[in-house]
Amino acid sequence: MDWVYNVPIKFHEYDLNEMKRRLNEFSGNILFIASKRVINTFSFEVSNFQVLNESISNPDVHTVQDILNQIKKPDLIIAIGGGSSIDLAKAISSLYEYKNNDILDLLKNKNYLDNTNSIPFIAVPTTAGTGSECTKWATIWDFDNNKKYSIDADYLYPNESWLVPKLTSTMDENLTLATGLDALAHAMESYWSVPSNKYTRVLARDSIRIIKKYLPLVLSDLDNLEYRQEMLMGSFFAGLAFSNTRTTASHSISYPLTMMFGINHGFAAALTLFEVLKRNWNYIAEKDLFLDAWDAKNLEDIKKWFDEVSNNRLKLSNFGVNKEDIPNIVKLATTSGRMDNNPIIFTEEEIEDILNSIY
Repeated sequence: MDWVYNVPIKFHEYDLNEMKRRLNEFSGNILFIASKRVINTFSFEVSNFQVLNESISNPDVHTVQDILNQIKKPDLIIAIGGGSSIDLAKAISSLYEYKNNDILDLLKNKNYLDNTNSIPFIAVPTTAGTGSECTKWATIWDFDNNKKYSIDADYLYPNESWLVPKLTSTMDENLTLATGLDALAHAMESYWSVPSNKYTRVLARDSIRIIKKYLPLVLSDLDNLEYRQEMLMGSFFAGLAFSNTRTTASHSISYPLTMMFGINHGFAAALTLFEVLKRNWNYIAEKDLFLDAWDAKNLEDIKKWFDEVSNNRLKLSNFGVNKEDIPNIVKLATTSGRMDNNPIIFTEEEIEDILNSIY
């Protein structure tokens, strides 16, 4: 089967001091996106930049519209943060030219695809999970209508991505677990996705191997920079894999869990991961190599790892979901580009069975 692999980004791994030296090289009309906590914790000097230092989680259409109206168009964006901060940079890059239009209409009609004046940006992740530093898409939420939109354009790959392990050290145990599971979901779903190929599967297996070993270790020693560095590499390899394959059924089912119940994206994606794996198993290529990446003899070994690393938390009942909510989740669980990227398409009855099995 013919395939192509493309991630046109210049990646750098820096220690914190090297990163600060790079920041000092920039001047002019630059928009710096980072939370006050990140700026203060790492003593970033940002007086020369236009600073957007709000803490933003899951940017929605209203937030994006407000920010586009309040900022001056920059020549460059530097986004330091989790996936939401980097997604916000992508939204500004692609939508600023259209800020006088209705953002929701732009997302629905994809007018941003015609943008020839996008803003270059640098992505600097502070979590080890989202993979946003590797991809050309971003998620914008419409919570008013329980919808999720993807901005997706070839020009939205970051111009550069800086990998700084120290920046991930501020994550507490809960966020470390959630983002680690998100990276694992990217790797696993990439592995069995419709466009999966030998190259992306190598990257996915490397990611799985690293996360399987180091996520439990970092959860037991949150200040260990070696473990943080390994997890950042595990997330990076997962990002490289799914940047070319996208995700599948677990992510599709995760979106209503986040919209309706506010479940952190990493947990929402991981909740169904093992059940989807079981159902996809007969359609997965190179099964022996997949199990080898897990150092597992069978699927039950993988299930045991999920239960142990999460302390048996990956159940809907632990996240405020009631049994009677499941039919409403099912109605919103099929997302184009995600569910149809799975090797088998689940019916609503099968999705309901998956959700009941993890209640």
